[in-house]
Amino acid sequence: MRLLIVSGMLGSGKTSAILGIADILCDSGHRIAILENEIGSVGIDGEILERSGMKVKELRGGCVCCSMKAGMVDALRTLQAHIDPDITIIEPTGIADPKQVIDAVKGVSGLSVTSIFTIIMVDAERFLKVRNMFERPLKNQMGAADLVLMNKVDTISQDDAASIESCLRGMSYEGPIMRVQADKGVNIGKAAEMIR
Repeated sequence: MRLLIVSGMLGSGKTSAILGIADILCDSGHRIAILENEIGSVGIDGEILERSGMKVKELRGGCVCCSMKAGMVDALRTLQAHIDPDITIIEPTGIADPKQVIDAVKGVSGLSVTSIFTIIMVDAERFLKVRNMFERPLKNQMGAADLVLMNKVDTISQDDAASIESCLRGMSYEGPIMRVQADKGVNIGKAAEMIR
């Protein structure tokens, strides 16, 4: 089973990106499961996703990178045993450190993970206003990123987009940065291509 971690601050567009990517991967013949870490009351609508051939499991009441590590590993084992997905998408909470999620699943008995790919969603509309408040979690997320999706680029200027990219590079991130509009599906197909 391959893992795709989609992380990012609250409101960055993780759910829209996950829905778009999962739909594309399902259409290309992959069996997809989604493991959602939902602290609040509103999550991805599992019933809608399951009609599309995806399986959704929610973990409530904690964070998969700290207090719910055992629950996440158990959920992954269950998914693997009963559904055997090709790709499981994990959506941690907004401030979660994806590296802790990665460390929690490496070398765990009874769990066969062949690869892990991490996408970090960045809310271009709010990034320049909130980056200082969330500097530490942002740096942690950048440290684990394989791909950064700069979302909501239609709401900012080209100069602001360049400033955001410069800030991300200043956090020692050297990988690809893709400008997207997740709710409209703009460039989500390109992101899915990197995962296939």
